Amino acid sequence: MAFESDDDKTQNYVALPLGSSVSHYKLIEKIGSGGMGEVYLAEDTKLKRQVALKFLPVQFAADQDYKARFTREAQASARLSHPNVIHIYEVSEHQGRPFFAMELVEGRSLGNVLRSQRLSFREILDMAVQICAGLNEAHEAEVVHRDIKPANILINKKGQVKIVDFGLATITGSEQLTSPGSLLGTVGYMSPEQVKGDKTDHRSDIFSVGVVLYEMLTGQQPFLKDSKAATLYAIVNESPSPVAQSKVDVPEKMQRIVNKALEKDPAVRYQCIGDLLADLRRLKEDMRENDQPSPLRRQLPWLVVSLAVVLLLLNPTLRRAGLRWLGFGAVPTQKHLVVLPFTNVGEVQASQAFCDGLMETLTSKLTQLEQFQGSLWVVPASEVRDHQVLSARQARGTFGATLVVSGSVQRLDSKVRTTLNLVDAKTERQLRSSLIEDSLSNVSALQDSTVINLARMLEVELQPAQRRYLTAGGTTVPEAYDFYLQGRGYLQHYEKVENIDTAIGLFRQALGEDSLYAQAYAGLGKAYWYKYKTIKEPKWIEYAQNNCQLAIELNKQQAPLHVTMGLIHAGTGQYKEAVREFRQALELDSVNHDAYVGLAATYEALNELEKAEATYQRIIELKPDYWTGNLDLGLFYIKHGRSKDALKQLHKVARLEPEGFIAWNNLGGLYFYLDRLADARNMFERSLEIETNYGAYANLGTIYHTEGHYAGAARMYEKALELDDHDYQVWGNLASAYYWMPGQRKEALAAYRRAAQMAEKLRLVNPRNAEVLSDLGEYYAMLSERPRALPLIELALSLAPDDVDVMISAGVVYEQLGDRETALEWIEKALGKGFPISQLESLPELQHLLADPRLEIPSPVSNNNHRRNEDSER
Repeated sequence: MAFESDDDKTQNYVALPLGSSVSHYKLIEKIGSGGMGEVYLAEDTKLKRQVALKFLPVQFAADQDYKARFTREAQASARLSHPNVIHIYEVSEHQGRPFFAMELVEGRSLGNVLRSQRLSFREILDMAVQICAGLNEAHEAEVVHRDIKPANILINKKGQVKIVDFGLATITGSEQLTSPGSLLGTVGYMSPEQVKGDKTDHRSDIFSVGVVLYEMLTGQQPFLKDSKAATLYAIVNESPSPVAQSKVDVPEKMQRIVNKALEKDPAVRYQCIGDLLADLRRLKEDMRENDQPSPLRRQLPWLVVSLAVVLLLLNPTLRRAGLRWLGFGAVPTQKHLVVLPFTNVGEVQASQAFCDGLMETLTSKLTQLEQFQGSLWVVPASEVRDHQVLSARQARGTFGATLVVSGSVQRLDSKVRTTLNLVDAKTERQLRSSLIEDSLSNVSALQDSTVINLARMLEVELQPAQRRYLTAGGTTVPEAYDFYLQGRGYLQHYEKVENIDTAIGLFRQALGEDSLYAQAYAGLGKAYWYKYKTIKEPKWIEYAQNNCQLAIELNKQQAPLHVTMGLIHAGTGQYKEAVREFRQALELDSVNHDAYVGLAATYEALNELEKAEATYQRIIELKPDYWTGNLDLGLFYIKHGRSKDALKQLHKVARLEPEGFIAWNNLGGLYFYLDRLADARNMFERSLEIETNYGAYANLGTIYHTEGHYAGAARMYEKALELDDHDYQVWGNLASAYYWMPGQRKEALAAYRRAAQMAEKLRLVNPRNAEVLSDLGEYYAMLSERPRALPLIELALSLAPDDVDVMISAGVVYEQLGDRETALEWIEKALGKGFPISQLESLPELQHLLADPRLEIPSPVSNNNHRRNEDSER
C-alpha cells in the first residue's frame, strides 16, 4: 500500500499501539485508512522486510458481512501474481480483527498524481498499459475488481502501477456477497450496469478503466455532475464530451480506444481487457516507431507513396515483398507459431470446454500444415499449457515464436462467433484478423473454415488435396461436432479424473450422433488411455486400444491417430507395435513431431540407443531453431551418462533462447546432477537475471540445502513461494530447512503441516501416485504422526517397488520413527539400485544412519544419477 490515504472521509478508527506486535509483525506507523480498513507500516520480523498490514476497522469486526467482504478482498488479491497487482503475503486475525499482510508500495495514488501534476501523453499511455495488464491478470483468474478508480491505482517511485483494494471484487463461480440490485462501487466510475443494479461481469471493469483513461487525458471525470443522482443518470443516459475538446493533442486512435471502453452497452464495449491492452500496446509501438523514422521515410516520403502505388500494379509475390520492405504488416518468412488459449467471451461456464476444445483442435490441424510449408512449425497445445503461455511476449521468450494466434469464441442463442488474430510476436502488432460467424446448425463446418482462414492469414496456399487431408475424419452432424469439441476441452485438464469421465461421456454422445465419426473414436481412445494412466485399472487399456483401432479403420490416412495408438502400445510395453505405428504416422506425415518423439522414446525403451539418438537428431534437423528438440536430446544424454554431450546440447538450447530463463534452469539442473554446485548456482542466478522466476529460486534453495546452508535455503524457498505458493514440495523443502535451523522448529512443523495439507488434495485426485504418497509419509514422520506415516510409505513402496526415490523416502520415514533396521534395509536397496552415496550425505535426516557401522554399501548396478529432479525444467 502507499504511504498516503486518498479518502477524504473522516474515520473513527481505534488505532493500534505503535511498536506492538501482531503475529510476527511489528507495527511502525499508521499510513492510511479507507472505507474498509486501516493500514499500518510494519516490519516482518521473520523475513526482515517492511510490509503493509490492513486491518478491518474495530466497529466492523463483529459484522459477519464486513468480515466476509474483507476476507474476499484478500482471497481475490491472493489469486493473482502480477507486477501490476498488489501482492498478498498472509491472511490472519489479531484480537478478533481480521488483517492481511501485503506488499509495501512507496509512492502515491493515481488520484493524488492527477491532482498535483499534468501527465504527458506518453506517461498516460505507459500507465494505461500497466493498468490493463494488471487487470487482464485478474480477469484471467476470474476476478472482477468492481471498483477501478484512481484512488485504487498506486504509482511507485519507479513509475510502476499497482492495482489495489479488491474489497468489492467478485470471483467467478464463488458465492457472491451482494445480491442483484445492490449499488456498490464509487460514483463517477461505475458502469451503467452497476448503476442499474444489473448483473455485472469483467466488462464493467473495462468501462471503469475507460473513465480513468478519460480523466487521465482531460483532467476531469466524463460523467461528473453537481449531485450523485445527476452523475448516476449521466452514466446511464448521456455521452461524455469528446476528449479532443479538452485536450487536442490526443491521437485519434486513443480517442477511439476510450470511446469503445465507454460504450453503454456491454455487448458493444471491448469484450475483454486483453483486446483493450492490445490496442494500447499497438498505439505505444506506433509512437515509438514514429519517434525513430527510417532515413527513407524521413528524406523521401514521396518515393514511399510512389512505390506503394507502383507495387499495386505488380504481381502478388513482388507486392508482398514490397510491403515487407516498407514494413507494413508483413508475415515473417520463418513462421514459428503458438496458438494462445482462446477467450471465452462472456465467461459463460458452459462454453469454456467448447472454447478450449476449439483451440486444441485448431493447433492440431495447424500442426498438420507443417508438411506442406517448410518454414512453418507449431508449438503443441500441451506445451503452451504446461508453460502457461498467455501472451505474445511469453510465446517469444519461451518458444522463440515469431507469430501467435489469439482469438475469442462467443456462443450466442443461435450462432457461434469466432475472432482470430495473427500477431507478430516480436512487435506484438496485429498483422491479420478474421471474424467467422456461423449458425449452430452449421457448427461442424467451423473447424474447417477456421483452419482455412488461418492458412490464408499465414500466406500458406492449400491445394485441393491438402484441404481434403486437413478436413478428413470429421463429421457433418453439428451436434456431434459440438460434443466432440467439448470433450477435447475437458480432456485438456486430464489431471482430474472427473474431467476424463466427462470427456468420455461427451465423446460417446458425439458417436451417438454420428457413429462413423473417426475423430470422436480417437478422442475416446485417448480419454480411456488417460483414465488408465490415472487409476491404473487394466481394463481401460483395452477400451483405449479398441477405440483407437476403430478410428484408424475409419480413416487410415490421419497421422495423429497412429501416434495415439503408438503411445498406447509404448505405454503398455508393446514396443515393436509402437514402432510400427509411429513409422506409419511418419509415412503419412514425414515431419510429424509427436511421431518422432514417440519413436525416439520407444527406441530407448528397446535399448536401441543408436536409433534413439539418430531420431532425436532428426527432430533437430527438422526444427533446428526449436529449442525443445535440443533439450530432449540433452536429457537423453543425461540419462545415459554422457554428461559432456548433454552440456553441449543444453548450451545450444541457451543460445537458441538467450531471452528465455528455462534453458538456464535446465543447465543448472544438469550441473546439479553432476554435483557441480557452483556452476549450477551460476546458471540459476543467470536465469534470475533474465526474469524473476519460481524455478530458479526453488532450485537455489535446493543447492543451499544440499550444502547445509539451511538459512540460505529457507530464504530462497520463501522467495519461490512468494511467486507461487501452490507447490507442496517446496513447502516441504522449506519445512526441512526450518527444521535444521536453530530456533525454527515451530515454523518447520507449521510448514510440514501446510505441505501435507496440499499433498492430501493431490492424493484425492490420484490416490495411487507413489511420489505424493511417499512425500506425505515423510511429512507425517517429521510431524511424529506414526499412524499416518507408515501406511502411506508402505502403499508407495507397493505401487513403485523399483523407484529409488521412494526407497530413500522409506529410509527417512523409518529412521525418523525410530526403526533403524528397516531404514537401513531400504537405504541399502536404493544404493544397490545406483543411488549415489554423495547425495545421501547431503540429507540431514539420514546423518546418524550413515554413521551406523551396520550400513553396507553394495556395488551399484549402474552409475546413473537418480536424484529426483528439483524443477530443472521450469
